[in-house]
Amino acid sequence: MYEVRLTLSKQGRIKYVSHLDMFRLMQRAVRRAQIPLWYTEGFNPHPYISFLLALSLGIEGLQEPVDIRIVGDMTCEEIKERLNAVMPEGMRVEQAYLPFNKPAEIAWGEYEVTLDPADVSADELYAALVSGELSCEKSGKSGGKKVIKTVNVSEYIKKFEIDRENGLVLKVTLPAGSVFNLNPTQLMQGVEGYLGKSVPVQRAVRTGLLCEDMSVFR
Repeated sequence: MYEVRLTLSKQGRIKYVSHLDMFRLMQRAVRRAQIPLWYTEGFNPHPYISFLLALSLGIEGLQEPVDIRIVGDMTCEEIKERLNAVMPEGMRVEQAYLPFNKPAEIAWGEYEVTLDPADVSADELYAALVSGELSCEKSGKSGGKKVIKTVNVSEYIKKFEIDRENGLVLKVTLPAGSVFNLNPTQLMQGVEGYLGKSVPVQRAVRTGLLCEDMSVFR
C-alpha cells in the first residue's frame, strides 16, 4: 500500500457540483478506472479518498489536491492516464505524485477573481483593498453552537495584485487550511460593503495552495 497525491482541475459547469457530490464522483471514477484502492478496515470499509481542502461552490480550481491509497504497484502516471480516460467534462487530473507536504501544512490559497470594469474600476477596487475596512459575515462556533460572526477581511489579505491588461482581474492570496479560511466570495462581500454597491464576480478560480512560508504545497 502507498499514498498518491492527485491534483485536479475543476472548471466550467462542474464548479457547481458540491463537495459531497465531488467525493461520490471521484469514487465512481476510481472504480471505472479499475485502480486498486486500499479500503479502510472495520464494519463498514470504504475506499481511502481524501480531498485536502474543500472548494467553495461556484469557484473553479486548477490544482486541487486529493490523496488516495492504493495497493499493488500501479505507477503514478498510469493512475493519471486511467482517471483522465473516465473523468467527466470539466474535471481532469493534472498531476499524480508521491506526497511531500502534510495536509496540515496548507496555509494560503491563491485566487484569480475576474470582474467587469463597468461594475467597478481598478482604482475603486484598490481603494477598497487597502482601506483596512473590509468586513464580511462568516459562520463559526461559540459554546458549541453555530453562530454568524463579522470578520475583518482586510487583516487577512496576505497580498494582492490588480491586472488591468486582461479586463479587470484581482490576484489575491487568502488564508486556507484547517485553522481559518477566507474565499473570494467573502472578500467581495467586504468590497461591496465598503463601496456601497454590487460588484458581481464573473469568474473566481483557486490557482494554487501554499504553505505558511509561501512555498508551493505539494
